[in-house]
Amino acid sequence: MDSLASQNSQIYSLQPPSFNKPIPYLPPEIITEIISCVNEDDIKSLYSIIQVNRTWFYCSIHILWRQPFKYISLTGYSKLLKIYIWFLPEQTKLRLQNNYFKFDVKEFNKKPIVNYLSFLENLEIESRSLYWAIKLLLPTLEIEEGNDEKPEDKKLEQEDVKGKELQVQAHALLIEFFNLFKENCPNLKNFKMPKEHLSLNAEDLENICTNLTDNKSIYHRPRTRRRRNAP
Repeated sequence: MDSLASQNSQIYSLQPPSFNKPIPYLPPEIITEIISCVNEDDIKSLYSIIQVNRTWFYCSIHILWRQPFKYISLTGYSKLLKIYIWFLPEQTKLRLQNNYFKFDVKEFNKKPIVNYLSFLENLEIESRSLYWAIKLLLPTLEIEEGNDEKPEDKKLEQEDVKGKELQVQAHALLIEFFNLFKENCPNLKNFKMPKEHLSLNAEDLENICTNLTDNKSIYHRPRTRRRRNAP
């Protein structure tokens, strides 16, 4: 399962691949019709399709990014978020940079080639999972080249980013990702992340997302007893 999740996480390419082998031309309408015959759960086949050439890539890439969180593990979630962070508004990136991070985050300066965000339709991921994915993401954020800070200094800083500071960063990113998905995904239909947790402070959010036995958490779903039919 872990190997499959790792393989699936690599499928969501950051940019269109390079194509070297020429193939006979087909109009996009025909390609779209062919792709419609492929099951959208067949990730391996879709991944092969996007590598045929640019036309096939642009005719099929939206299927892979329609519900990307469905086929990967929590580690894969963090890799996807590392791409989605590119789509945060510039003012949001600047505010996060100035208020929550001690170094110039390289991912804040990247520009997406393909608007993967516009393809998102299904986001059935709980805040608990998203929160933990963000905590996995934070140590992987890279320092921008040209920054005066040395790599070893960054490593020491990351080691110091513990406890409440990490909670505050994760809390801030959770809110910004929530707003990003809500306001910039025109095709988004299923959106399970609850608004109630966005009003919590960083410490309370950490407690809810890490306490698996919290009966008050909206994620805790007690088993319902089935009524027995009267004899």
